[in-house]
Amino acid sequence: MAFVVVTSLLEIVEQQLLKPNSCMIIDDREMIMLLSGKLRFLQAFLEEFGTKTDDPQAKQILDAEIRDVVAEAEGKIESKLREVYLAANRGKCVVETCKGLHQTLQQVVKDIEAVELKTLVQKTNITSLVGSSTNDFKEENIMVVGTSQNAVESEDEIIVGFDDEIETIRNRFFCQQEVEVISLVGVGGIGKTTLAKKLYTLYQIREHFQIQAWVFVSKEHNVKEMLIGLLRCILPITSEISNKDNAQLVAHICGSLMGRRYFIVLDNIWSTAAWDAIQGCFPHNSNGSRILITTRLEKVAAYICPGVLPHFIKLQTTVCSWKLFRSKVLGERAFFSPEFEQLGLHIVQQCRGLPLSILVIAGLLTTAKRSLKIWRQVAKALDGIESDDNNRTSRILSLSYNYLPSHLKACFLYFGVLPEGRDIPIKKLINLWIVEGFLKPEKNKSLEGVAESYLQDLITRSLVQIEKRSIDGKSKSCMIHEQLHEICVREAKKENMLSVIDENHNLESSRWVSYGSSHWPITQASHGNQISNKIRSIILHTSKDVYLSKCKFAHPCFKLLRVLDLSLITYSHGTPSGIEDLVHLRYLALRTIGSLYKFQLFKLQNLQILIVCSWMKEYTLQLPCDILDLPQLRHLHLEKRSSQYLPSLVRENLQTLYWLKVASSDQKPNFRMVPNLKELGIYIEGELAPSCLKSLIYLHLLEKLKFEMGRNGLFYLPNSFPPNLKKLTLRYTYLPWEKMDIISKLPNLESLKLKDFAFCGPKWEPKKGGFRRLNVLLIACSNLRFWTVISDHFPVLTCLVLRYCWDLEKVPIAFAEIETLKLIVLESCYSSLVCSAYDFRRRVAPRRICIRDLGTKVELPNNKSYEELSVVLPNNESTAEGGSVELPMKKVLKALKKKVLNALKMNKM
Repeated sequence: MAFVVVTSLLEIVEQQLLKPNSCMIIDDREMIMLLSGKLRFLQAFLEEFGTKTDDPQAKQILDAEIRDVVAEAEGKIESKLREVYLAANRGKCVVETCKGLHQTLQQVVKDIEAVELKTLVQKTNITSLVGSSTNDFKEENIMVVGTSQNAVESEDEIIVGFDDEIETIRNRFFCQQEVEVISLVGVGGIGKTTLAKKLYTLYQIREHFQIQAWVFVSKEHNVKEMLIGLLRCILPITSEISNKDNAQLVAHICGSLMGRRYFIVLDNIWSTAAWDAIQGCFPHNSNGSRILITTRLEKVAAYICPGVLPHFIKLQTTVCSWKLFRSKVLGERAFFSPEFEQLGLHIVQQCRGLPLSILVIAGLLTTAKRSLKIWRQVAKALDGIESDDNNRTSRILSLSYNYLPSHLKACFLYFGVLPEGRDIPIKKLINLWIVEGFLKPEKNKSLEGVAESYLQDLITRSLVQIEKRSIDGKSKSCMIHEQLHEICVREAKKENMLSVIDENHNLESSRWVSYGSSHWPITQASHGNQISNKIRSIILHTSKDVYLSKCKFAHPCFKLLRVLDLSLITYSHGTPSGIEDLVHLRYLALRTIGSLYKFQLFKLQNLQILIVCSWMKEYTLQLPCDILDLPQLRHLHLEKRSSQYLPSLVRENLQTLYWLKVASSDQKPNFRMVPNLKELGIYIEGELAPSCLKSLIYLHLLEKLKFEMGRNGLFYLPNSFPPNLKKLTLRYTYLPWEKMDIISKLPNLESLKLKDFAFCGPKWEPKKGGFRRLNVLLIACSNLRFWTVISDHFPVLTCLVLRYCWDLEKVPIAFAEIETLKLIVLESCYSSLVCSAYDFRRRVAPRRICIRDLGTKVELPNNKSYEELSVVLPNNESTAEGGSVELPMKKVLKALKKKVLNALKMNKM
């Protein structure tokens, strides 16, 4: 992976050495420019080299030599930079350390010149490269269309050849009242999960079942993770639920499913032990509930469903295989020239009817520039795989990796660092790619935009799939097939890029460390003498809490660390020792409690991503108030109640800020200091003056804004909002519905979420001409009773979500007249509201609108309303993101009416 280290070192040279920096005293700028040019030459050479050489062995040798030379150079430069940063942090003179850096750079230039000469002399079957210069290389890869040119919008998964099987299995969902377990059995990549997803999303099945849940099990299953995954599909997860033991979770799930018709999917079961651990969750309701499992192992299916024949998934026929291939390669186009068709048919036959192989190979050819040469190369490579090769599927899938352009290979291999079979939040993935230095900057595009285009290219190639979307249709998480994950791990290990630590493996000196053990393996005894500087990233993905009182990062092997994800470690107090001296750290995620005032964050001048959360809600984290002064910070996620000041100087890098606590009218945050913010969460305590947040108007790039009120406060809605705001969320703001007119006029607003009495009062009459672009409207916990709506109020609404709206008796009939409306989600509302939604859907739009009922609330005696029974949820009784908690009735119905009425009175004054 020479391209990875070349791109990484180039980023260090151009971002840390060429840009003005108060720590650096390097007079010879020409030498740094020379080094930058040579690295750009190598970068372009490696891209071109990977597409032209017909000698894989020569390519591998030269790639390894470049990798080793540049990796050593990177380590030397970063080590010297570390000395400079540490000297500056201690207030010492940096002249001598900068001299050492200068000498190191001189030697590095000579080393790079030597390997650069070899790329020209040994030219490795690329005769056109003799005598060429950096400018002779094209930035565009000659084999495939560039990512930004070829990126397409995310498409639904292509389903071909399953029609009969879908109908056969679907009929089993409605034929009897007893609980039935249905098993889908087949080899990896045959389409078990795809078929299960299709069934899971069928209109008739969504209508038939009251509860649906999906859990990925995986080979090394974790029982608590499975149980939490099940429960998460049924109701919001609180810290109280997370802290329960397995037996309590089983009882909780069983109680939640009792008496309700449920449909559960257990995807990818490998062992009978996994089933034994979870089967107690499923009550034997005589109401037609169903459980669907997918597995490769017939013996597992036989154990789970004794006496019932599994449904064996068959390989695709030649006709269906060709149809699947054409659908992926051509999309909606219908033309194939005779030469391409002949080659395509041959390629499809070599995939032997396995959908995963067909889609991945088709994805490879989708990105080719209609090149017969590439199609012939792929056909020849497939012919070279023996028919009886046990690893045939893996070798076919590896072809797609081999044909990836250099800039995508590192991004793809990085999936090997992340856990197999789990959803990967797309924002986290993109942030990790950025801080690892994988990305080539593009004109007029942020690094986040470049990363998105890279991810879309991998999706187009069928190497990555979108797993979850938000209610507004945006991609939230992704994952890769387990067989592709195996390729990522294998190839990354082969390149000495990845070390995987589990219960049986110790830490090794690789660039990336994937940590899945429940025990912290890094001790002075085992690694104190290790001086290797290879390790750049430690990613934790253990499914068990790791409780630590002492954890040190002062060992020499960590001195060049860039990524440290400790978000799954429960640290007892403060921060692990030695983190403040990891001056190259760019990504830091911590879960701790107590005071971090002594944590010298100012030393981490290269930090770009900071995530700090508490593992005990009752303990407010005490953090340094000047975190936003860190010069490179791009994304910050802190506890809501942690005090923080906006930076004293303009910070153009900052794009995400959650949360900014505003507790005094004297504070008056000046948002002109963070002009490029795209996402912002503001937590308010106390009463603010109406003009306190007026500088929000200067955030011209802000697209997502959240407000949440804390204790003892009165919220004043700003009269002016950022002009490009697309998503707005309010919580505990207790605004009267009349104030909605300000929000309705926001010209670009697409999503509006009103949580936990964001607005209160029994009556809402929207005005015409508002919400012109609103796609998603969510109302959670409201005493709204009379809602007057005409179709013109929400002309392009696609999704309506109502949660805990216990006074609202019916969905306004006008919603059925909104042509764009596709989905209504109802959660814990009364039966009258649910029935009204089904009624108007049956009468007006039986097929166009999907009703998703997530549970009807038990009726109160005499149908008492909020005005008769106060129902305001306390601040500490809600979940972080998913809305409100379903509390016991006695606890919910407390006398908090006074707070609501007082808020209404104050807002009307």
